[in-house]
Amino acid sequence: MAGRIPDQFIDELLARTDITDVVASRISLKKTGQNYSALCPFHNEKSPSFSLNPNKQFYYCFGCGAGGNAISFVMEHDHLDFVDAIEALAKDAGMEVPREQGAPDRYEQNAELLKRLSESSQFYQQQLTQHPDKKKATDYLSKDRGLSGQIAKVFGLGYAPPGWDNLLKKVGTRAESQEQLLLGGMLIEKKDQPGHYYDRFRDRIIFPIRDSRGRVIAFGGRAFGDEKPKYLNSPETPVFQKSQELYGLFEAKQNTPILDQIIVVEGYMDVIVLAQHGITNAVATLGTSVNSQHIRKLFKLVSKVVLCFDGDKAGRSAAIRGLEASLPVMQDEKQVRFLFLPEGEDPDSLVRKEGKDAFNLRLDDASSLSHVLFEHARNLVTLGDEEGEAQFARNAMGMIQQIPKELTFRSVLIRQLSEQSGIDSETLGNTATPKVKYTTPNSPVQGHSASDPNSYLGHDDDSYSHLANQADYDYYPDQGHPNEHGYDAPPYYDSNKKSAFKKGGKFTKYQKNDVVFSPAPSSLSRVKQASLCLLLHPHIAQNISLPDPLLHQADDELQTFCRIWRFFYKYPEKNAGHLLGELTDPSTLSSIYALLNHNDAATKQKITNALQEVLDMTTALEKNLGLNSSIARLKSRGNESIKDNDSKQELRNLMNLIRQKKS
Repeated sequence: MAGRIPDQFIDELLARTDITDVVASRISLKKTGQNYSALCPFHNEKSPSFSLNPNKQFYYCFGCGAGGNAISFVMEHDHLDFVDAIEALAKDAGMEVPREQGAPDRYEQNAELLKRLSESSQFYQQQLTQHPDKKKATDYLSKDRGLSGQIAKVFGLGYAPPGWDNLLKKVGTRAESQEQLLLGGMLIEKKDQPGHYYDRFRDRIIFPIRDSRGRVIAFGGRAFGDEKPKYLNSPETPVFQKSQELYGLFEAKQNTPILDQIIVVEGYMDVIVLAQHGITNAVATLGTSVNSQHIRKLFKLVSKVVLCFDGDKAGRSAAIRGLEASLPVMQDEKQVRFLFLPEGEDPDSLVRKEGKDAFNLRLDDASSLSHVLFEHARNLVTLGDEEGEAQFARNAMGMIQQIPKELTFRSVLIRQLSEQSGIDSETLGNTATPKVKYTTPNSPVQGHSASDPNSYLGHDDDSYSHLANQADYDYYPDQGHPNEHGYDAPPYYDSNKKSAFKKGGKFTKYQKNDVVFSPAPSSLSRVKQASLCLLLHPHIAQNISLPDPLLHQADDELQTFCRIWRFFYKYPEKNAGHLLGELTDPSTLSSIYALLNHNDAATKQKITNALQEVLDMTTALEKNLGLNSSIARLKSRGNESIKDNDSKQELRNLMNLIRQKKS
């Protein structure tokens, strides 16, 4: 039964789950005093910075800031959403997950259909190893495509032997099973014989399509020779909508230790061959263009999506459709980049020819969304004079306006467009522009517009509210580069950069001055930023002295800051992990977890002026405290008492402070 999982059950599950067992079943732990240490599974490191406290039942990494309880660990390590993590832990604990009353979801409604699809997948895998004609299939996979038996097993590859009713005889032995197989697209009803069926997939290599939880929901079949169609996919069914699914996503989550980016390619074999060469984070669309639903789905898992295309005309057209799909669902601190391969190459052939390292270098050199957007806006212009420049600006703004208004990235693009067009940002921002047809002129998909039905948005449940005494555990690795001021500033667009779209349709490598995404302004208050500086640079506490009036303030944020300062001032050799181990107040623990896992943590950890940032904050608070005290005292005395020179001077000083505060 679908519905919300009761809070009481989650509390009981955490009480019956030992985080040490959960973590130890996934990574190697070493006992260090009362705690355990390990190499962090969430970022690359050579010395252990991951610490697990069995008494407090939490973990924390001093390197990347990841932290939380058993639920958040399973979510991050196994790349599961909240509900899936609960179900995994409950299964290990021998508990049944209860649900509050609600309508069953489509998977529960089609449980029998999913069983038949799973049985079909098992049947095809057995045929690959047991059928008398198996050599035809194994030779194709091993000799023609260079796949190992291990990678075939990882992706569950199978073989549909010749014949009209092999699956029907094996899995569809009952009328009810035949109905489910027909519903799942595995059988086709004979036109001249209603109620009689034959197998959809015959004499093909079979690729099971799994959802993000690993359930088989559909299949793809590849012909051995020149038969048409070369690729045959399942039709859409109650459990399979091709515009919402991505081939290989489950395998990427399972087999990529640190999943921080995902590559979107065009074919099953591209995904599998890349995985065999150690690039396990590739997925493929299922006979459709990349759409907004795909991008939005991937943004829930990673901070960077690389769309990989051939460098020919069709690849450029696909890239523009990918650009179009990305714009309305862009998010600050997320990236979409575009990798164009040499003409005549695909990921399958290129990684065989060049190897993993060379392919990864191409990924690192991929073009940014902003670069592709501006290049395409200019390629739509035929005039080289002022009129052409104005048209370029209109084209670019037509695309930029598809980006949500609240994003910093949108403002960055408008500023870059201003620099290139000579039109001020305010004028550009207030300009209403018609929707642009983004596809390249004379391309096969001319006229493809932002109203593409494939770009609708889904409404998945993202709630992690059941994490006990925890805030948001999502950790996005730092994508920028700190400058001399200690924060990420976007470089200016290089207007002299050569076009990526050369005459003749080939693409150059993207230049090193590529525009990077600017992070969103910090959502933390000044006090919270100072608290984060103390947590990440505890040694600076020795150089800070707090006056009693500040220490006795009632504000919760300031009280948390003072608790952190007191601890590190008293214990200069200790760090954030020791502080977390000492604290018992749930609200303070929750506040500190929220800070350590905030997106600003990655930047604050790299700054060199942490002490000055904290001192500036305390100085401002002291001034403000004195200002408030003076105002209160003068108000209590009344205007008539402000007659002596000292009182008048105090009033003048007070007015100066007020002016400074307003400026």
